[in-house]
Amino acid sequence: MNRNVILGKDWLVQNGVRLYFDLGCLRIQKNYVPLEEDINVASVVRLTVNAVLKPQSINVCPVGLKNNPSFGSTKLLEISPVASGYVSTEPGLMISNTVVNFNKNRKFPLMIVNNTNKSIRLKRGCVVGKASHLEEINLVNVNQSQGTSGLKKLDESEISVPQEFKKDILRMIRDNEDVFATSDKDLGCTDTVQMTIDTGNNPPIRLKPYRAPLNQREIIDRTIEELLEAKIIRKSRSAWAAPIIIVSKKDKTSRMCVDYRRLNAISKIYSFPLPLIDDLLASVGKAKVMTSLDLKSGYYQVKVKESDKEKTAFVCHKGLFEFNVLPFGLASGPSLFSELVTEVLQGLEHFSTAYIDDILIFSETEEEHLGHIQQVFDRLRQHKLKLKLKKCNFLQNETNYLGFIISKDGLKPDPEKVKAIQGMKAPSNVREVRGLIGCLSYYRRFVPSFSKIAEPIVALTRKNKVFNWTTTCQVAFEKLRDELVKVPLLAYPDLNKPYVLYTDASDSCVGACLTQLQENPIKGEKEVERPIYFLSHKLSDTQTRWSTIEKEAFAIHYALQKLNHYLYNAEFVIKTDHKPLKYILESPCKIRKFNCGL
Repeated sequence: MNRNVILGKDWLVQNGVRLYFDLGCLRIQKNYVPLEEDINVASVVRLTVNAVLKPQSINVCPVGLKNNPSFGSTKLLEISPVASGYVSTEPGLMISNTVVNFNKNRKFPLMIVNNTNKSIRLKRGCVVGKASHLEEINLVNVNQSQGTSGLKKLDESEISVPQEFKKDILRMIRDNEDVFATSDKDLGCTDTVQMTIDTGNNPPIRLKPYRAPLNQREIIDRTIEELLEAKIIRKSRSAWAAPIIIVSKKDKTSRMCVDYRRLNAISKIYSFPLPLIDDLLASVGKAKVMTSLDLKSGYYQVKVKESDKEKTAFVCHKGLFEFNVLPFGLASGPSLFSELVTEVLQGLEHFSTAYIDDILIFSETEEEHLGHIQQVFDRLRQHKLKLKLKKCNFLQNETNYLGFIISKDGLKPDPEKVKAIQGMKAPSNVREVRGLIGCLSYYRRFVPSFSKIAEPIVALTRKNKVFNWTTTCQVAFEKLRDELVKVPLLAYPDLNKPYVLYTDASDSCVGACLTQLQENPIKGEKEVERPIYFLSHKLSDTQTRWSTIEKEAFAIHYALQKLNHYLYNAEFVIKTDHKPLKYILESPCKIRKFNCGL
């Protein structure tokens, strides 16, 4: 037909016309007629050059408007597919709806996707789409009233970044406002992982609420109200019920927690591994600039499977409630969140690492660091996660991470943590002794002969040992506190240089020190032997009866086992003050217990 006509229903029925919208055609008796769009209100977009589209590729091709349309004063056009045209009729070729700026020469780039396994040639002038007028609306007032205003009102002084990089970081924050929470209610909601609670065939556990002190009920009331408003929890009619407790935080405020110990006891615990802190710290290497990111209430950005929400129910004087998101206190929580962060940072491990919800980005130059930050932002956006801006530290020469001060020069304990240890009082029972040992042991890599010094304190935790905090224990405690004040700056391992391993043994302990010849960051000397790790171990009663050569050999054996992740397939030299150990190399079978290890 060369005329536009309207076909009535009666005519269509009489002539047996069938419409096939899925095939884009109609059938009149035995003839098929393609259905064409009315593009009088639009303008045909055609290819301006010959193009070859490689298989499985995305191509940006120059296109133009051939018929010189008049769109008035508008500067924006919407480019969309058209039913009639080469791209629409060729299986595997497609274009996406695109908004472009309309200029005088009527030419612009267009993305064409070739999903086929063959190369496709497109001739100049073929129809690839249509251009339609796009109405422009002033959205200034709308934007000012939306959630992004939360960042606009933020005091710039609260953003932790060196002054010389503040402009770059502020621009980056503005460009990525959607990855930052604007309020306590503005939380992400990832679909990457989901919390499931497998309790097998165990019946529901229903516990009575703990009696809360009257002066703490206000904390519970306020917390319940905030969690309900943020849709973190909801009212429940579950057969499960766990009590709540109030715990004090380090900033002297209080937090409401749920006691899930009985639920954890019957649940299958997720076994995804937590990252080793030693490996995380070693991965930083000699990065010169670092950024630490903190997720906004990270657990609350992970959903709980709908059928398992009832198992998170908790009870208090306000009633029965259950969590919509991952609550604190579930045994599988840390492992699940580690899986999430591992998935988020997959492929970015050479410049980023994370422990639970603490993300660290590290780079050798400021320029590449900005690019690394943007890549992490993109991943967070992809996985629908949000950050707490006030807890993020950008482009730092040194940063506090996992209780350590990390810088390009090396590793040292967090002074605030050391100060807290200095203020600790002597324990009054075995439980407090275990807590003290755990706290001190976190920094044992910095303290030579840690095991030997701490032995009087560790002895109090042994089975059938009566607690008695003696003068010897107090002296050991004070010595360990003093040692933490004057600890050396530990170097990062350089995989391209050999190590030196020093070992020694005494009557009750063995020790080792791993060092490496590196540039001295303090004195500016070319190279100096710097410690990387201090190691010590208390000998058992049986081991204390060994001969001197056996103890010295065990010191080497123990050090090689514990420092294997540094020394495996690396060049190193062992130095010891016990010359008879050379005999092991000549007749290793004489000390069979270490033969395999050495």
